[in-house]
This record gives sequence, structure tokens and C-alpha cells, in this order.
Amino acid sequence: MYHDLAEYSEVLFRGDNLSLNFLIQAVLITGFFLIFCTSSFAQWVSDPSMNTKLVTETHNPINLSAVSDLNGGSFVFWEDNKYGYQSEVFYVHLDANGKVSFRADGKRVSSLSGPEDNPVCATASPNSAVVIWNDLSYSNSGSLFAQRVYANGEEAWGDKGLQISKSEDAVSEYSVGVDKSDNTFISYIAKEPELNGDFKVEVQKVSSDGKMLFNQNEKLVFESHDRKMMTTTVPDDSGGVFVFWIEMLNGRSMIFGQHINSSGKKVWGIDDAELHEKPLDISSTAHNVISYVAKKAFNNSVYIAWQTQTKSKDIYHQLINYRGRIQWKRGGKLATPLRGDQLDPQAVCTDSSIILSWTNEYRNDKDIYIERYDEKGNPLWNRLGEPVIKMHGDQFGQRMIPDGKNGVIIAWIDRRIDSLLANIYVQRINSEGKELWNQYGVIAASEKNTLKSYLSVVPDGNDGVITIFKNSTKTKSEIFGQKIFSTGTYSSQIVSLSTALTGDSIKIAWIAANERGSTDYSIERALKSADGGVDWDTVGSVHSQGKGMEVHYEFYDKPDTSGTLYYRVVQTNASGDFQNSEISSINYFGAASGVVVAQNFPNPFTDSTVISFYLPDPEPVTIEFFDEHVVKISEIDNSFPAGENKITFYAKGLKPGIYFYRLKADDFVDVKKMIITN
Repeated sequence: MYHDLAEYSEVLFRGDNLSLNFLIQAVLITGFFLIFCTSSFAQWVSDPSMNTKLVTETHNPINLSAVSDLNGGSFVFWEDNKYGYQSEVFYVHLDANGKVSFRADGKRVSSLSGPEDNPVCATASPNSAVVIWNDLSYSNSGSLFAQRVYANGEEAWGDKGLQISKSEDAVSEYSVGVDKSDNTFISYIAKEPELNGDFKVEVQKVSSDGKMLFNQNEKLVFESHDRKMMTTTVPDDSGGVFVFWIEMLNGRSMIFGQHINSSGKKVWGIDDAELHEKPLDISSTAHNVISYVAKKAFNNSVYIAWQTQTKSKDIYHQLINYRGRIQWKRGGKLATPLRGDQLDPQAVCTDSSIILSWTNEYRNDKDIYIERYDEKGNPLWNRLGEPVIKMHGDQFGQRMIPDGKNGVIIAWIDRRIDSLLANIYVQRINSEGKELWNQYGVIAASEKNTLKSYLSVVPDGNDGVITIFKNSTKTKSEIFGQKIFSTGTYSSQIVSLSTALTGDSIKIAWIAANERGSTDYSIERALKSADGGVDWDTVGSVHSQGKGMEVHYEFYDKPDTSGTLYYRVVQTNASGDFQNSEISSINYFGAASGVVVAQNFPNPFTDSTVISFYLPDPEPVTIEFFDEHVVKISEIDNSFPAGENKITFYAKGLKPGIYFYRLKADDFVDVKKMIITN
């Protein structure tokens, strides 16, 4: 067992047959903190007029959607023809800091050669997601494919994905959901190729390792001559699934549903005497259904809200238990008697209630309303609904997520009078229907004269939200995001964190933006240990000076250790919500009693990087540089004075990748890793 990194590094470079194995282990040891440090730098910007660019290369991304990775990050999927000849489906993964985990230009979900379009996605287990899409590789009518992807860029179901539909039937619309046991459910509408062929609703259950669990007979939900559209998949709590769709029946568009158990058998509407299947009709024959939303609710029930069209547009809703029994009025209850047209229902179900939002269009204004209902469908806040924001102009396209405390966070597209095009705003509403953030909403995207579309909202894991959207100008279309913390502030309230050497101390300075109320700041310091571990130590604290748009703070630390030190500031408000600042690093040799080698900076780098080291006495030093195959590429052999020294390493002529530098001074040896990027 090697007792320190210097001893380990000396063995590593002896040139024996085990050098490659030692190299791999050295990468793990010396690289752990580097990975931690670089991935921890926050990428979310604090300026909503700029936002964070999430993908480096797009042409015209469409059908954009995003889902949580259950660890504060998100997966983003979209369709693009950025290579110029056909549409393909791409994805990226973002960690909690907004940093892309693998290819920043996006990775394809499949190696199939045909055009791909219309990706639909769902969260799976932590750090994974499932996406389905239509692929034209094997037939002109297309086939439905599915892929399970991971945060590290790996695909679970082969390089092509799973082919879900294999008949000549044309698949038109589809939906995907994942249950708590990590089974994927996919429902889709299929049309037989004959001119008067039947329309089918089919469903497939796929295990996490890619095995299809419903056979050909079990996957058929319903078949008839009547046109079908807009299927929705809602997994239950017992390994089964609720499937809904709209069907044209006698000139009316109506919502129908079926509950499929864990083995693929139909549960609702089965006549035991005649063994005749009959899906559950949910909406009334008095209205045409334009759109709907279905969500898993409490006690293994399912909630459905839908928009109707007669003389006006109204929203009705219904609760159905797992046996298929209607819980409210047959045909649904009217959600609100509010004047005007009610559009675009969106819903969130908590443990004990339902929160519904919609857009109200009245007298040339569009406003977003929200209401909470109990298990009997009774409104709990206001009979008409509460306006999220009521301003001149148009507010529409809202999306909601739970806030983790029985409330919701809602984002919308906002075209106010002073906006040539639309901006994006966000609001947090508690369980009592009260606005917790700015009464006019917190602006999430405000770049002028750009068109914003395909809005998605993803929880950040700490009661905040990540908004993801397409931003278009006359010349380009790109994918952007903005993180807003539970306190209603951008990326972090701590901005401009810096470290500087002042005598034998280190000054840590930062600015608190939009400081509100009582706030505490803990200053934390970290140094890589010999075994590659990382521990943050609190070295001091500061209490807030009061409210303000910009409050400046300073703290002085006199470390008792030397090397490359890393600092961050943790902000905690009166409610106990906390945020970490970005990380600032500094080389410190004030407490050094022997040779100390700092991490090169910057790292990663493109053109050049600086390596600092400390010598207690003047002495000869050898610095060797190696590529990832332990091939020496250059060497510096010189005498250096006592104290801090610096050398510059240039990347000219070297390919991007992992490199190492080893410093030897008498019997001291240390090895560190550096990365060259494009």
C-alpha cells in the first residue's frame, strides 16, 4: 500500500510492466478532484437577457422537450436537420449546474439511417430517460422506435434502439411513461394500410433491460373504424397502465380510456357475459374535445382535464379510480365558470389535491389562471380560479411542475405591451394559492426581438425550476435554459466570487445580488487529499448586512495548508434554503514547509497553461510531460530559486486529450493530470 501520492507516482514511472495499470489508477486518484472541480462550476447565468446556451450546434431544432434526471439536472431531446439532408433526433444531458455531460452539440439517439422525427420523452430511474420517435428507415409509413439513455451518453437498448411497431400499420401519435419499477409503457395510434382500414390503440410494456413484456394479442387496447388520435400513457402503481385517446364517434370527438393490468389484460368496460370489450367513455357527447391532459392522482386514481369546443371553449375535468368508476359528475365537472374562452389545461397532482391551470382569453387579452381542487372536484381557492398574473397583452403556453411543498412552479410565454415578441416568466404558488415570488412574475428569458417557443420546465431538485426553450432570430435558432432557485433568484444570489492573495492571507470577495431578509454565508475551503478525496471545511461565516440589489462582502482566510485551494460560499436564507456559489481556486504556499506542486491553471486549456510550485530551498527540478499512453513528450530540467515558481506549458502541436506532468526535486515526486481541449 502506498502512503502518499508522491510514493505512488514514483512507482508509476519506474518503467516496469505494470506501468499502464498504475497509470489507470493514477488517473482515478489524480483525476477525481479535477472532475469534481470542473463539473461544479455553475453554468447557469444570472442575466435573463442572455440565458445559458445548452447546445453548441443546431440548425433548426423543433419538437423540443425536456425531462428531469431526478438529480437536479435534465435531459433535452429535439429533432433537427443540422447535417442538411434529413431530420434526426438528438439529445444532451445537463447536470444540476447546467453543464453538458457529454457531447455539447448533441448526440443521436439511434444509428438508423432513415429520417427520424417527433421525439417524445419521459423520466426513468435517476440519471436516465426514455425517448420514442418515428423512424422511416424500414418503411415509408414509419415505425415507432424507443431508446433508453443515460447521463453519461450511453444507450441501453442497442445502438439502433427498440422497434416497437413492426406491422405495415401507419403510426400517427404516441405517448410514453415510466413507472416506479422502471418499466416503460408506450401507447400509440396505428392505422391499417387499407383505405377503410381500422384505427387501433396499442400499448407495449418494456422492462429496463429492453425486453417487451406484452405479446401481440395483449398489446391491442381497442380497434374500430372510428378515427383515433392524441393517446396518453399514465402508468399505475401496480405494474399496469392507464391509456387514453380521443375518438371521433358520430361526429363528436370524445375521450376514451382503458386500464391495462400488469400482465396486459384489460380491466375497464369488460362484459363478462359476452367477453366484449368496451373502453370507458369519459367526456360528454354534447361537446367536441380539442385537447386534454391526464395525470396520475392519489389512491391510484387518474385525473383528466379537457378543453371543449361548442359556442365557447370550456374546460371540464374528471377523476376516475383504478376500477374505472367515475368519481365526479358523468361527463365531467365544469372546471370554472369564468367568462371568455378557457384554453390549454395543464395539471399537477399532489398527495391530497389537484392543481389545474389554463389560459383565459377574454376581450383580446390572454391571462393564465390556476385553481386547486379537492378529491371531490370542489375548488379550494376561488370559484373562478386565481389569476397567476393579470396584465395587458397575452400570457399563454404555461407549463407546471410541483414545487416539492404542495405548491407549484408555473412558467409561461408572455407578450406584454412593451414586448415586440414574447418573453418567458415564472411564478411559484404555494398550497394556499399565494404568489411567493415577484407579483409580476420572475423573468426567465428576456432577450429582445427573439421568438421563444417549445417551453419545458424541469425541477432542479431543490424546489426551484429549470426552464428550457428554443430561441429564434432571423438568422438562427438555438436551445437555451435558465435556472431559478426556490427563492425566485437566478442561478445564484452569489455573484462575482473571487480569491486573491493579500500578504499571507487569502481574500474571498463576493457580491450578493437581490439579497432579501436575513441571510447567512458560510465560507468553505477544500484541498485535494493524498488519496484523491475531497472534503469541504467551513473556515468562517458572515451574516447579511441587509437588503439590496448588490451587497459586497469580503472575508480573509489564513490557511494552515498549502497547494491549490478551492473556495466556495454557501448562502442560507431564513427558511433554511441554501445555494452554493461558483468555485474559485488559488495557489497558496504560505504554510508550506516542503515542496508543493499546484494544479495547472487553467485546466482544461487550449493554448497554454501555467504550473506553479513552491521550493523551500534552491534546487534542481525536473518537470516531465507525458501523453495518456505514458509517452514522454517534453521535459524541463533546470535549477529554480526558493519560493514560488511558475512555468508555462504550451499545447502547440498536441492533440486534445489527457496529459500528465511529473515534478521531481531531490527525493520528492508528484504527478498531476491536465486536459487539452479544442
